[in-house]
Amino acid sequence: MSEKYTTETILVIDDEDIVRQSFCDQLEDLGYKVLEANNGKSGLALALSELPDLILTDLRMPLMSGIDLLDNCVRLLPDTPVIVISGAGLIEDVVQALHLGAFDYINKPVRNPNLLQATVSRAMQQVNLQRENKNYQLHLEQLVAERTTALSESNAQLELHKHSLEKLVDLRTEELVEVIDNLNNTQQQLVEAEKMASLGRLVAGIAHELNTPLGICLTFISSLQEKLTNFQRAFHKGQLRKEDFVSFLQSAKETSTIVTSHLTQASELVQDFKMVSVDVSSEMKREFDLVEYTKNVVNSLKAEVFESKIRIQYDRSSDYGINSYPGLFTQIFTNLIINSVTHAFVSGIAGKINIQLQLVGQVIVIIYEDDGRGMTEDTRRQVFEPFFTTTRGSGGSGLGMNILYNLVVNNLSGTVECQSQVNLGTKFIIKFPR
Repeated sequence: MSEKYTTETILVIDDEDIVRQSFCDQLEDLGYKVLEANNGKSGLALALSELPDLILTDLRMPLMSGIDLLDNCVRLLPDTPVIVISGAGLIEDVVQALHLGAFDYINKPVRNPNLLQATVSRAMQQVNLQRENKNYQLHLEQLVAERTTALSESNAQLELHKHSLEKLVDLRTEELVEVIDNLNNTQQQLVEAEKMASLGRLVAGIAHELNTPLGICLTFISSLQEKLTNFQRAFHKGQLRKEDFVSFLQSAKETSTIVTSHLTQASELVQDFKMVSVDVSSEMKREFDLVEYTKNVVNSLKAEVFESKIRIQYDRSSDYGINSYPGLFTQIFTNLIINSVTHAFVSGIAGKINIQLQLVGQVIVIIYEDDGRGMTEDTRRQVFEPFFTTTRGSGGSGLGMNILYNLVVNNLSGTVECQSQVNLGTKFIIKFPR
């Protein structure tokens, strides 16, 4: 067994002296031994020489960035967890750090000491678990060595069966190769099927919304064509009466009005899809009406929520024109709606989603509510944590609500609150300055 660790060491790396000293003081008050460095390069050298139990590093530093430092630590100190300190407010840096292997992240300045203590405690628990696992592995290796000695004594007997075993291994190898090939083919088919499913959902949404107006247009145009044929036949036979001519003109006018109305509706639907798809891929800031844009996003997702009755309410006396990044709101509403479809309305259960827009002074309030199965208190508390999901085995990544949280807090300088009870639905309240 390894020696007992009495004092755990934490390395703090930050180029801002005040911030770094604040972290060091708090950690020392918690009983940890603290090392410090003011840039990534010296921090990496100190980490390699002192081998701390935990590393806290800023992302934006001279000489070596926090991302580069994290990449080196993952390679050179794989057993040492790294907590990144984000001060720039860029969710892309945090997501990249988490993907590279960061244990967690903390936004600075840390106004709640309990948050730092809780995050560090969880990281230290992981360190202790890893050490226990190593000790357990050493114990297992000792057992393996003992068993190896015992097995060596049986080698003479095993040699008698060596030839038959080799044949059996060859046979099993051929079978495994065939199984692996089948699995690879199946995996490829699943990937292609998922691509087709995504494409199918988009096409289904467009087709479902365009089918009704285009079907009505086709019906009325076909009827008008039949009336035109009868009109021509009566004209050539000299049987055309004045009332027949007047009736045909009236019918043609009504058909033209109806067809024009429904073709306009179809054109507006296509424009909704085009606008939303362009905004998703663009990061340009522009003036737009939040009410109309919300309707466009909802229309583009109708294929995903065809069983849900989505209603948008807003104060019609208020002006919801804003100058912002529309793609952010596409992500926010898409994540909320898909979250409801995935978690609130499982097993094909129909439900309702209500979106309210309010303008309170210079603050815009979005109240998103569904009447689904709701959440437990434990799930509600963790809903915005990265990689937390209740559908891990069903393809859930656990990043949807965390991305939403960071878009609202960091990009819109707002707040988001989740209220939910089991069987009583879920409500998200988003506030941000206009």
